This record gives sequence, structure tokens and C-alpha cells, in this order.
Amino acid sequence: MQLIITEKDNAARRIAEILSDGSATAERHNGVNVYRWGGTRVVGLSGHVVGLDFPEEYSNWRDVEPVELIDAEIVTEPTQENIVGTLRALAREADEAIIATDYDREGELIGKEAYELVREEIDGPINRVRFSSITDTEVRGAFAEPDELDFDLAAAGEARQIIDLIWGAALTRFLSLSAGRS
Repeated sequence: MQLIITEKDNAARRIAEILSDGSATAERHNGVNVYRWGGTRVVGLSGHVVGLDFPEEYSNWRDVEPVELIDAEIVTEPTQENIVGTLRALAREADEAIIATDYDREGELIGKEAYELVREEIDGPINRVRFSSITDTEVRGAFAEPDELDFDLAAAGEARQIIDLIWGAALTRFLSLSAGRS
């Protein structure tokens, strides 16, 4: 089976419609739409389905100085269990996957997150397709010439996420503690 992973449900529906010539049907798995025709399944994420956070020991503001957050470990946790579970279940049945997330830094990061969720489950290739709009011509052209995920571009998106987490949390705690609120 071929598994196509998109960034959003509406993109999944439209790509399935284009590639199946209108013959795709929709099913619900764990509350998630999955579009199918022949040996292909298309699933849409809901943007980021995993999130970054600090381990539990950093959650108490009174016990952790804001400066400690700068060097703290960062963990990745699923934020949308139903989508993650559906994606992994579909991947176990797949021979290959195609990441079809948006063509920008954030889309590449979401694609990398999906890649990491399915790579242990899929024996075959995991490719990436890029298109600027979900039109018949662009989608068919992209799927005719799959490429690889751009891990450098995804790393740029991830770096921004990490910086936002660390500095946002550290500065919020610092200002709250300085103002006498905790």
C-alpha cells in the first residue's frame, strides 16, 4: 500500500480527488479521515501533531530558575494522539510513504515529524513531493517526480521552535517571578 501524508485534511481530500480521478472514498479511523482508492491511502494531519516541551521536572516554577531552561533537555510528545495512532497504524500496512506537506519551512518540519512517526513502521521508501498549489497540474507533476525530505530546511523550522520554547518559557518565568507572581 502507498501512504500519502498531507499537512491538513482539506489537502488530503483534494489530493485524493486529483490522484484518484474522483474515485477516492473517505473512511474514519479513530476520528481521522482517510481517503482511499486502490492501494493508496491519504491522511491529513492537523499541522504539528507532536510538540516540544521540557521534562516534568522543569514544570514547577518555584523549583527551577529560568536560566536552567536554556540548557534543559527538550522532549517531543504527541499532541494529537488519534492522528498519531492512525498514522502509525496506516504505516504498518504501507510499503511506501509520500510526504506531501506544504512547501515551506514549517511544512518541511511537519513532514519530518511525520517521517519520524512512520519510519520504523515502513520497510520501503519515504519520499517527499513539493507543489505550490493544489491544482491538478502541480499535484500530478509533483507526484511524477518525488524527491527527498529536506532535513536542513526542517532543522531551520525546528530551531525556531526550540528558540521560541526556551526563550518564551524562560522570559515568561523571569518576568512573572520578578513581578512577584508565580
